[in-house]
Amino acid sequence: MNVVMHKIQSHVSHICVYINSGSRDESFKSSGAMHLIEHMLFKGTSTRNYLEILNEIESVGGEINAFTSKEETCIYISIHNDYIERAINILSDIFYTSTFPEIEVEKEKNVVLDEIQSYLDNHQENIFDEFEEHLFATHELSRNILGEEETVSNLSQKTLHSVYNQNYTTDNTIISYVGGAKTTTIISLLNTYFSEEKKSLIQKFERTPCNTHSIFSKSISKQTFQAHTIIGSVAPHLHSDLKNTMSLLNNLLGGTSFNSQLNLLLREQNGIAYNIETNYTPYSDTGVFFIYFGTDKSKINLGKKLIFDHFQDIIYHGISSDLLHMYKQQLIGQIALSFDNHVSLMISHAKSYSIYNHIDTFDEITEKITAITPENIHAVAKQFLNPDTLSELIYL
Repeated sequence: MNVVMHKIQSHVSHICVYINSGSRDESFKSSGAMHLIEHMLFKGTSTRNYLEILNEIESVGGEINAFTSKEETCIYISIHNDYIERAINILSDIFYTSTFPEIEVEKEKNVVLDEIQSYLDNHQENIFDEFEEHLFATHELSRNILGEEETVSNLSQKTLHSVYNQNYTTDNTIISYVGGAKTTTIISLLNTYFSEEKKSLIQKFERTPCNTHSIFSKSISKQTFQAHTIIGSVAPHLHSDLKNTMSLLNNLLGGTSFNSQLNLLLREQNGIAYNIETNYTPYSDTGVFFIYFGTDKSKINLGKKLIFDHFQDIIYHGISSDLLHMYKQQLIGQIALSFDNHVSLMISHAKSYSIYNHIDTFDEITEKITAITPENIHAVAKQFLNPDTLSELIYL
């Protein structure tokens, strides 16, 4: 099993078990299984019940959590350095010997069904997944990570064990550590608790390449006070030479800062949207780029016109060197701040090593961003901001 470690001066240790499998790695019949398994990992092992798992971490002020995405699952613990062995022991127990008690499976299925209902009530979140559902049509990437009510209701203990055994294997897993404990201590503990090889005796569900997408325009009545609009399409994948340029273009258009171009245009200059953002998510073989804004229903067309006019301006005229330099410095600064979020850094290291078998230093990241030219931005804008290739989904 691969391990990545980053020593810092801290009283706290952060450690995760990162699985290179997510919701796209399950069959349509078992849709929602990876997410339900993530819940069930805390419900009992061969040596601990759910209260013992939680209390051993939380009784000393630690935190234990997990998440599932379309291509990854991660279980992580943050804890005082003095209790790092306890954390590694529990992660090992979860990884090797989760039991999925049948009574807990039925209870947790109801919890997930409630989570799905809550999610469907949140149109500002739901629209993102529905956009990908239409964009990727019948491909596994189209499915909601939570699953559908019908598929989750039909998931059995046997199915969960099967999906768990297919994906939670040592060759599919990376352990990432960021913290203040001695490196030699971590290595010794991992050799003690994660030395056993775990292979799948069941054929793993093969990840289907995503080579096509749909172009669509849909308006759906949700009887909301505010309209929600997403405009977007496919984008560069994780291994594309265009990934870094696309990340910078996404950040300058609608990143997390208030000075992003679309925020200035729609909110500050025209006052038609409280929330305007763009998002770029690269997957292993494709990616998604979209623009989201919420506004009064009477202002949807104005919002779209402003966005498309701005895209056309970039496509025809590009970005000036001075403006691009400012946004490059901004992105580098944001990345520098993210390095101080040690949980995020731990997960980022695991993901990077899983995908690239390498972890870029801050200087290497800075060098890649600095090397992006106005011509690079112009070329990517012409390829991915063309209004004729963009799809839209509107909740009215």
